[in-house]
Amino acid sequence: MKDQDKININIHIAGEPIKLTVPFQDQELTRDIEKEINTLFNQWRRSFPKQSEKGLLAMMLYRYASYYKNLTVKYQEATRLAKECLADVENILSD
Repeated sequence: MKDQDKININIHIAGEPIKLTVPFQDQELTRDIEKEINTLFNQWRRSFPKQSEKGLLAMMLYRYASYYKNLTVKYQEATRLAKECLADVENILSD
């Protein structure tokens, strides 16, 4: 099977089955993500026993969304700095 080929896999998040189509090379990453989410869900279920499953999933969604947003901001800043450095190098080389 080629790396760009896609495969169908089934994962479970908080006991819910989810069917996914992922690139062949992302199988392990997908399983790692499944495991990480379920580990966090189970930890939080023990830490917040009065919270509903829906509430726990909402808390987890916020956590992952905030991580994603922070990474996006950092990526944009790194891209801006890289462009500035490239412009500086080009200016130095053109002098």
